Amino acid sequence: MNEKKYSDNFNEIWDIYNINLQKIGIKRRDTLIKGEFHLVVGVFVLDNNKVLLQKRTLSKLNNPGKWQETAGGSVLSGESIYMAASREVCEELGINLRIEADNFFFKEIRESWITFWFVVTTQLDINKLIIQKTEVDKVEFFEITKAIELLKNKGIDNTWERLKLISQMDN
Repeated sequence: MNEKKYSDNFNEIWDIYNINLQKIGIKRRDTLIKGEFHLVVGVFVLDNNKVLLQKRTLSKLNNPGKWQETAGGSVLSGESIYMAASREVCEELGINLRIEADNFFFKEIRESWITFWFVVTTQLDINKLIIQKTEVDKVEFFEITKAIELLKNKGIDNTWERLKLISQMDN
């Protein structure tokens, strides 16, 4: 694979876990064997009943040009899921948000990763964001129902289902 053509960091070091979230090792960003999982975070930021979504750059290895949650990515070795969620928001959008246990709303187990989903409600001026151009093409606020439809049609996997869960929590 020509890693130079992608904006992804192929030198990331991950803590590896079993299905019970017991740490079983450390690996460079590599293919995991059955029963090994790395941790991932996804963050939705809400402001005035709207959700901020990002569109990935075309230089991303996975899902280029697709819409996704506000920010997200892999948990690096030695990080907690909260530290990783806060770091990803800061790296991708240039804002400091403290993400804590109260922001957690869902854990999703996939083939080789476990995603911890967070939701944060805050006031945000989209014009003051500092977008990480190597990963993020653009960001935009959407009404929740419109965001769900966008994610269904032009988003990553089942991200829209996570946003639907959030919309149901508010009711």
